[in-house]
Amino acid sequence: MTGDRLPALVTTSPTGTPAPLAGVLGAPGTTVLFGNSTANDDWRVGGRLAGGYWFDPSHKTGIEVSFFDLANASSLFNANSGGTPILAQPFTNAVTGTQNAFFSAFPGAFSGAVSANDTSRLLGASIIFRQDIGWWGSERFSALIGYRYLRSSDGLGVSSSTVPAPGQLAVPPGTTILVNDSFNAASNFNGIDLGAIGESKSGPWVLEWRASIAIGANFSNAQINGSTTIGGVTQQGGFLALSSNIGNYNQTTFAAVPELNLKVGYQLTPHWRVVAGYDVLYWTGVLRAGNLIDTTINPNLLPPPLGGGPQRPQALLNTSPLIAQGFNVGLRTDF
Repeated sequence: MTGDRLPALVTTSPTGTPAPLAGVLGAPGTTVLFGNSTANDDWRVGGRLAGGYWFDPSHKTGIEVSFFDLANASSLFNANSGGTPILAQPFTNAVTGTQNAFFSAFPGAFSGAVSANDTSRLLGASIIFRQDIGWWGSERFSALIGYRYLRSSDGLGVSSSTVPAPGQLAVPPGTTILVNDSFNAASNFNGIDLGAIGESKSGPWVLEWRASIAIGANFSNAQINGSTTIGGVTQQGGFLALSSNIGNYNQTTFAAVPELNLKVGYQLTPHWRVVAGYDVLYWTGVLRAGNLIDTTINPNLLPPPLGGGPQRPQALLNTSPLIAQGFNVGLRTDF
């Protein structure tokens, strides 16, 4: 399925890079260690269970219920440094408009670690009324109408642990600064599903296609949280999640979900058929965790906040399409 698009979240620079340029996007030698890419777009396993009931002996009118679920996918990143290599989190300074970086590790100044984890999940269910509409040659056609539900959820967490060298910050020597940011997004689609099925047989072989489009609404929710712990005292606000964007947000938007299924089956017995096929689903207006992140930050809002300047980062509620495609094998029984 389409991965979660992430901005550049962790960077490094060669040893000897001056502090004003270290980890800064666009500066010579800066390398992105995590982010600036899509996460969780690899193959994953899943399952689909479907059942139906014919209302008449001739199998012309029926109802079908189905459910599918894909296994959770996760992208992990961890890095530790005593100062070398440099570890930084890049951002755009909302006050000056320049590119800057927040250090977790820098030679002679900071030692620490950065970790990140992005997870995603997709599931869905439907209930469909099916009505035969006739034959065309050897192919049987049916019309579909019903209800479709889909749920996409993503969670992104970024944490850093930093120990400043004596004299670097106004904290006692050996103080550990823990910074945590979390972004969670979920979209729930509810809509009317319309489509058609075609089925043709040739001996024991069966070819089936299904095309449908669901029209409805996405009910999306976003949760943004951040915290900073300095010497055992925790304050609200991390690095990417500050007072300007922390909160719980809801959004409702129009959405469409076209889907195409192709299946080839082989009739093993009068009641059992083995099937294999391909599915592709396109879902518009999905809220993803990476879409929530605003990398333009007002340093005056970092804990402990000084105040002043623009209210950045903002709570971005940008959406993007989600495409899920896959191959399947299964067993079907009719009784």
